[in-house]
Amino acid sequence: MSLSEQTPDPGTSGRRGPEARRERQRREARRAILDASEELLLESGADDFSIRELARSCGYSAPTIYNHFEDKDGVIDALLEERFARLGDAVRLVEPHAEPLQNARRMALAFMRFGRENPAFYRLISSLSRKGRSRTPPAVEQTRERLQKPMDQLAAAGRLRVDPESAAQALWALMHGLTSLQSVRPDYDWAPDLECIALDALLDGLVRRQDGANGGGR
Repeated sequence: MSLSEQTPDPGTSGRRGPEARRERQRREARRAILDASEELLLESGADDFSIRELARSCGYSAPTIYNHFEDKDGVIDALLEERFARLGDAVRLVEPHAEPLQNARRMALAFMRFGRENPAFYRLISSLSRKGRSRTPPAVEQTRERLQKPMDQLAAAGRLRVDPESAAQALWALMHGLTSLQSVRPDYDWAPDLECIALDALLDGLVRRQDGANGGGR
């Protein structure tokens, strides 16, 4: 099941008849175009991606695709924004904790769990990065802000050993690096608790724990 199929279409319950049908068809077309785009990008990367090939793959004509997206870069940007928005939702829905260190840990694990459960998403990012087409959709910045908040709280409490921006970047690099590695090397015998081991080691190095606090929770 693709990422776009995991969430039902919103906003159509109040519409009836032809209007609802047209809206449903539009959403279905957009979903099919983005799913086909992901498959093509994973196969050949951004350099060989074209609207013509996309039309052949998704079953919709080029004019129909252009009705939804300005050009092929618009397709790629929309694809990444939608997929990153799903990732952002996984982080946003983490149950909050009074201890900011636990908040950082829980959000990081949610981030990595999402990547593990959606390996095609991270293979897509890696493919685009290798082609020098790195993009930063708004959903990425929103997720970074959520991950930054507990670091700011820890810094305000005098518990960070480095500045909060450096701490957030270190956490982001670990999450993205571990997830990317496991998505591109699924054949490797990764330790089952690798994410917890690496994350707790990083947090132990970045954060001064409160007396009696247990940030790991393994």
